[in-house]
Amino acid sequence: MRVLEVKEIMDIELDILKYIHDICEKNNITYFIDFGTLLGAVRHKGFIPWDDDMDISLARDQYDKLHEVLLKEDHPRFKMISYKTNRNYPFPYFRVYDKRTFRESHIRYNDVQLGTCVDVFAYDGNIPNEKDRNIINMYNKKRKLSSYKYSGIKNKNHGLKNIPRYIATFLYRFTSTFDWNYKIEKLAKKYPLYESEYAVLTTYDAKVKPFIKTEWLYETIDLEFCGCFFKAPKCWHEFLVNSYGEDYMEFPPESERTIPNEIKTYIEE
Repeated sequence: MRVLEVKEIMDIELDILKYIHDICEKNNITYFIDFGTLLGAVRHKGFIPWDDDMDISLARDQYDKLHEVLLKEDHPRFKMISYKTNRNYPFPYFRVYDKRTFRESHIRYNDVQLGTCVDVFAYDGNIPNEKDRNIINMYNKKRKLSSYKYSGIKNKNHGLKNIPRYIATFLYRFTSTFDWNYKIEKLAKKYPLYESEYAVLTTYDAKVKPFIKTEWLYETIDLEFCGCFFKAPKCWHEFLVNSYGEDYMEFPPESERTIPNEIKTYIEE
């Protein structure tokens, strides 16, 4: 195995996105690029040079449909992984990854392969009930404690203050990561999009102020990304303002334009 360069990681992610795009087109599934991928398309017509992540999002019904389609796929390079396909998978959203790749991580399970991937997120209806929002975020904290190594929850600047984190991580190792993910998704689905004016990435952060209108999730246009065209929200400006503020076209300070290199990604050749 050898370590992948950033450009190689980006090329693999682009191939994965093309694969997902073709599947969505074939099966009438509405998806769109989101977060840094959307910002990259608008501001750079491709990857943000200092961001090697790739994200797409879907309305919950479209997300579930894509998950079901990918379960039946048998691609030679790409594979979908979720907490439903691997009980030790640590996230409440799924990924499509390149089976040839392996990425170092702070996850304590050896049977979870976190390679070069595209993250796939689901929008659910806004939760007006503060109690349920707090419960989902509590489940998310427990999910992390159940699945991370001590290195994954350590704060380098906290010294002895990390001790309670270590104790909690040890205790939650005896709980099921699958159960926490199941509870997160079940509670998120309690608030369907068709009953909500606004959509939120509830499983990621239930306390985000609702801003994205539900109807926007189904209205897409084509945007250029690295010479290809992928689906993006028709209201892409509103999505970017929601994520990055009105000045999203401005570059961050030079000191922030770096990709963290502590975690390496490998490819089997």
